[in-house]
Amino acid sequence: MERDAAETLCSVGIDVGTTTTQVVVSDLTLQTPAVDGAASVEVLDRTVHYRSPIRETPYADASTIDTDEVLAFVDRELRKAGRSPADIDTGAVIATGAAAKTRNAEPLVDRLAERSGEFVVATAGAAYEAVLAGRGAGAVTRSQSEGTTVATVDIGGGTTNVAVFVDGTARQTRCIDVGGRDVQFDRTGTVASVADSVRDHYAAAGALSDGAADSPATHRRLASWQADRILDCVEGPPFDPTTEALAIGPLPSWAPEIDEVRFTGGVGRLVADGESVDRDPYAFDDLGVRLAAALRDHPRFDTLPVRESATDIRATVVGVGTHTTTFSGRTIAVDASVLPVRDLPVVAVGGLDAAESAAAIQQRTAQAIETARDGDAADEFALCFPSIGPLTYDRVSVVAEGIAAAYAAAVGEDCPLVALTGQNCAKVLGQTLAAADGSRPTIVVDELELDGAQYVDLGAPVANGTAVPATLKTLVFDE
Repeated sequence: MERDAAETLCSVGIDVGTTTTQVVVSDLTLQTPAVDGAASVEVLDRTVHYRSPIRETPYADASTIDTDEVLAFVDRELRKAGRSPADIDTGAVIATGAAAKTRNAEPLVDRLAERSGEFVVATAGAAYEAVLAGRGAGAVTRSQSEGTTVATVDIGGGTTNVAVFVDGTARQTRCIDVGGRDVQFDRTGTVASVADSVRDHYAAAGALSDGAADSPATHRRLASWQADRILDCVEGPPFDPTTEALAIGPLPSWAPEIDEVRFTGGVGRLVADGESVDRDPYAFDDLGVRLAAALRDHPRFDTLPVRESATDIRATVVGVGTHTTTFSGRTIAVDASVLPVRDLPVVAVGGLDAAESAAAIQQRTAQAIETARDGDAADEFALCFPSIGPLTYDRVSVVAEGIAAAYAAAVGEDCPLVALTGQNCAKVLGQTLAAADGSRPTIVVDELELDGAQYVDLGAPVANGTAVPATLKTLVFDE
């Protein structure tokens, strides 16, 4: 098939983590078919152009990240990469682990996103972090090319996030409040701080009170308890009750057979490389080295099919910089004057394909909007239709009539109608919606993977105006 010349977008990934902050700048090479207008934009290549040094995340106090220090670091690294914010087309900023729980995480991430480029989005959330780390570690490519099930275990300072990829698709995430900085020490081994997760769920936590003297045996026992929780998270379900109590979000009820396990993150690198053996146990002023050693020495570790990762400590930031942005199909209907849009709540309209009349479609759409409003959704949101039924002209006309009527009754005239669908029907649906309510700006984009999305960001059209960059994400702060 004849193709257009490739188009390259510059993407930035910024990871503000519990322990470390990193920046990557990447080039995304896009190519689209020149003849078949229904085909999707392809990302032909994702090349990391620049990797920043890994620096310690600066804190103004125990619960506040030093915003000025982080902003200065990001600005400096973009200059080193030879890029200004005007050069950045897309990308994302993510707050990960315990950093997402700090007092100022949300405004910090928003500021970073706004000043880093035209369509750089703000993200957070352990499940989303788990998937991005897996993508950055090469799990998608490996799982897809080999037809295998790959689990990535991303162990950072505040959390452990597991993602399970089956045939190239993320099928599960499993996230728990266990990380290398659950206990922090001064250089003498004296306890400086203990995480609430340890105080609440570790029976011997009393021996780890702030100011407790160096006690290698006590620290090894805690690291062994952490290793039990992590391996239970990888191998389950069923899960130990303590693992369930430490869970961030729901844990799965079924367990696929895992062909490969890859460790990533700061602690994950020590596990994968065996660096914990000869390290000073207080090298990072936390439990990370001992946790890595406890995992490698654990009798269940040898039963896992552990494989080397393409990326370890940088897995999340590489995933953020190269895999957060996806692209719609090429049959979009877009009023570009209202793009980009950010942080639109995704309002799912279930069972639309089973509703036969315009009145039934109006009722289902109105119910979805009302339910979202009960959950404090803003006036501006994105309606999500996984399927509208058969893609015939009559069917699309009925659907558009029902949606437009529900929207007109619930939303002010100045608010755009934004709709997402998994089917290849955005152009005709958008045109029909515009005809039904010609005064309202309308955006309909299609061929998106919509499962589990809570928020969406949509950028300005690319590929000669035929597709839209989209980021479907979670935004979870102070979990």
